[in-house]
Order: sequence, then C-alpha cells, then structure tokens
Amino acid sequence: MCRDAEISDKSSDAGFSLFECIVALAIFSMAVLSGISLITQNTQSASRLEAQVFAGFVAENVLVETRLLDRLDLGVSEGEAEMSGIDFDWSREVLETGEGNLRSVVVRVREKDADQVLAMRYGFQNGAP
Repeated sequence: MCRDAEISDKSSDAGFSLFECIVALAIFSMAVLSGISLITQNTQSASRLEAQVFAGFVAENVLVETRLLDRLDLGVSEGEAEMSGIDFDWSREVLETGEGNLRSVVVRVREKDADQVLAMRYGFQNGAP
C-alpha cells in the first residue's frame, strides 16, 4: 500500500500550476501582439511608399505636359490627377532663371486634401517663342 501512496503523490506534482499557465499565456500574447504591430507598420509603410511612387509618376507627367505647351507663362498653376485609385493635387511653379528665355519649372504633388508633398520634380524649359 505504501507503493500506491508514493505513486499518487508523484502524479499530483506533474503538470503546470495555474500561475505558470497564466504567465505562459501572457508571454505568448505579448509576442503575438508585437508580431501584429510589426505587420501593421509594414502595411502602412507599403501604402505610403505606393502613394509616393505614384505621386512621382504624376509629377513626371505634369513636367511632360509642360514641355508640350506652346507658351509657358510665369506663375503658379494647379490641377488634379488620379493614378491607381489615388487622387492627387499638383502645383506647377514657373520662374525666371535670368538666362534669357530659360525658365525653371517646379512641380509639387500631394495626396488630395493633404499638406505633405509626396513628390517634387524640377525642370527647365524655354519660355514663349
């Protein structure tokens, strides 16, 4: 009978206590939360990068359209563009360079209703013929 008592005492010591289980779950949940946070940050960075790339394309397009103009007047002009489902506002500033008819063109592109400039491109072009 002593033998059975020793076996039952040993079996009650096997396994984890409630406290150990709670600590293990807490550690596991912190690891999962940090993984989810990392995934969320990567997704946000990817969407910001996508918007910057498309804003660069819009700025290049505005510079090409500027090159095709018959007459290039000094001042600021603005417009809107949509690319890949993203709406952008652009502004084109034409400035004198002091070198004859050569003019400087600065294009800035923002996401619609945002203040941050996502892309900026510079170019030079002859003014009016």
